[in-house]
Amino acid sequence: MFSSLVYITNGLHRDNRKEKDFKHLLSDFKLNPKANNAVFKVNFKKPLNAKKEYYQKLIFNETEKTVVSFVKEFPENATVPENKYSFTILLNKFDKYLNDIANYINNRAITADFNIDDNYIINYLKVSVIRLYAELQEQYGQFSEDSKFTILEIAEKYFNDTTFDINQIEKANTKKTVTKKEPRVTAKPKTSFGYKSKDTSTLLTVLKQLNLKIDLLDNRSTVEQFQELLLSKDFTVVDFQIYLQCETTQFSYVVKKLKPFFNSFNPTSIERSGKFRTKTDTPLRANNLHKNKVHNPKEKEEIDKIIQQLQ
Repeated sequence: MFSSLVYITNGLHRDNRKEKDFKHLLSDFKLNPKANNAVFKVNFKKPLNAKKEYYQKLIFNETEKTVVSFVKEFPENATVPENKYSFTILLNKFDKYLNDIANYINNRAITADFNIDDNYIINYLKVSVIRLYAELQEQYGQFSEDSKFTILEIAEKYFNDTTFDINQIEKANTKKTVTKKEPRVTAKPKTSFGYKSKDTSTLLTVLKQLNLKIDLLDNRSTVEQFQELLLSKDFTVVDFQIYLQCETTQFSYVVKKLKPFFNSFNPTSIERSGKFRTKTDTPLRANNLHKNKVHNPKEKEEIDKIIQQLQ
């Protein structure tokens, strides 16, 4: 169901049923009970017509059913390899759902083919699948060697959404007064980019080649300083700035291509570091990188070829 709603040829945008049709469907609709093994729950604005209410309930039922199914996917007598396999299968499934939804949103935005009802439904679907991804990580993340993403990082990773309302997904069975205090006790934001490989020499080679090919840095910064910042355990103590010389579209593309080799190298962490300045000598913001994201920047093929050395 998660993929069918955003199927490009017969997805939600093809549903032309009238309000009376949805009211009829709702008359026999039964909600599933909330999953008793859930860690999170979705808080979303109330649907104000029959179409939105019908789809919200449909998505709710499918989401709760999926969370309940975790118990069968990870039985108590399963071996660790079996649980790792189950985790990978489910994570890949949720990854596909999120990419499908993101592509659907992007395609509809280009064609201006969203009405108010569809926008509400797709955003509820988006929040629900982000919740599923977070549920899987929270409950069974011990069976994966990959780093876990926060809810905000999931929203940014798949939707470039840096303004996601975290209150839409909260811990289940938690009173609101407790939820308000939660930010005070959550882990501090990461202060390193988390380079994954122990081979730092190849990273330096890649940065030097990028600097030569696309004029990555201006003469106030060195490639060695850039590498030092990327490898720093705590970038807040680094006492220098990295001044970019290349176009922001190029650097945005470099960030995208380097991202898989780090635990936390993305527009949000780059802005958080406060260590990057554009060629116009202004602080580099996450929004700058998102706005300048293009598929074919200048020297794209050369950038790809250079960064492939890290694989």
